[in-house]
Amino acid sequence: MIRLIRRRLIIPRGDTGFFALPLTGHLHNTGVAVFGIFDPLTKTTVLEKEVPLDLDTQEIKVELKHEDTVNLEAKKYRWDIRIYVNPVRDDDDKIIDADIIDSYYSAFSLPVCEIREVA
Repeated sequence: MIRLIRRRLIIPRGDTGFFALPLTGHLHNTGVAVFGIFDPLTKTTVLEKEVPLDLDTQEIKVELKHEDTVNLEAKKYRWDIRIYVNPVRDDDDKIIDADIIDSYYSAFSLPVCEIREVA
């Protein structure tokens, strides 16, 4: 079971589930959110995926599937959500720029994401 306890995200390796966070700021149909997990030791992004913004409920809904985390090493990472307004994409559909780029936790240190081994 994926759990979000305050800012700490706990994910059993290979688990499927979702969590939701309230939207910060005022967005229109042109916003995109990107959930990311970062390894602080190697300073690399180990998971990055676009997640839907639900403008009706004003939530960011992050759904994780088995294949998203099954290959991640069980340890502590950091996580964040970046919100792009009017994103500009390259030929591979990767976001390369936006009118506004905002980090959900940029004013704080990035919270812990713990990938746990399942028994």
